[in-house]
Amino acid sequence: MKLLIIDSDRHLVEMLTWWLKTLGHEVHFAYTGERARAAWVEHQPDLVLLDTTLKNVDALAMCRDLRNIHDALVLVLTEENGVQDEVRSLESGADDYLRKPFFPEQLLARIHALSRRCRSTLAQRPSAIITVGPIHVDAIHNDVIVQGKTAHLTPTESKLLHLLAVNADEVCTAQQIVAHLWGYSGDGEARLIKAHIRHLRQKIEPDPANPRYICTIPGVGYTLLHRPAETLDVRDVTTELQVISS
Repeated sequence: MKLLIIDSDRHLVEMLTWWLKTLGHEVHFAYTGERARAAWVEHQPDLVLLDTTLKNVDALAMCRDLRNIHDALVLVLTEENGVQDEVRSLESGADDYLRKPFFPEQLLARIHALSRRCRSTLAQRPSAIITVGPIHVDAIHNDVIVQGKTAHLTPTESKLLHLLAVNADEVCTAQQIVAHLWGYSGDGEARLIKAHIRHLRQKIEPDPANPRYICTIPGVGYTLLHRPAETLDVRDVTTELQVISS
């Protein structure tokens, strides 16, 4: 896997670079925002390990810009301890979040999980263009088109929306979403799922606070409705789906 480490802590970067190379990864690094931009474009990494506390640059905004040039998964590594920082990172498009200090085994487990997601995404891409009513999901380019307007998706958002589109009008449970996105079973990533769903709604819903397309089925999961949004009463559909899923 091709990795790019963006962190101003030179000692940590050198240690991680040596260690990850011994595990067979191709590793590049940058200590500043300026160098990070050049390395991202030059090396086109599969996964970026990002410290969001870089000086003189909004690291998350930089990532959003660079993803328009070359898309990559992003794992945030930070000393910030607040929950709001984690939420902000995930809602800004990060695919995962790990607080410093961490054990090497923790970082390696995250890299392995993200690597599985990367391989799975690539495997799906030949047949990854799906239309569900007014929503056109293009997982090849990680785009979604709604009513003629195009929005760019992160790899995780693209994969999640693709899953919902393939199963339109069916309920995708939290366990199914976790297995699809992160490659393991369980429902312990509910907060991550909720953050990605919220970010998707901001990109495709006319009113994200009152979603018409991506509906929550309380206690079960989420569904993408395969009908024209303007004819829907979402409360009725949600009730109907709850009955079906019970």
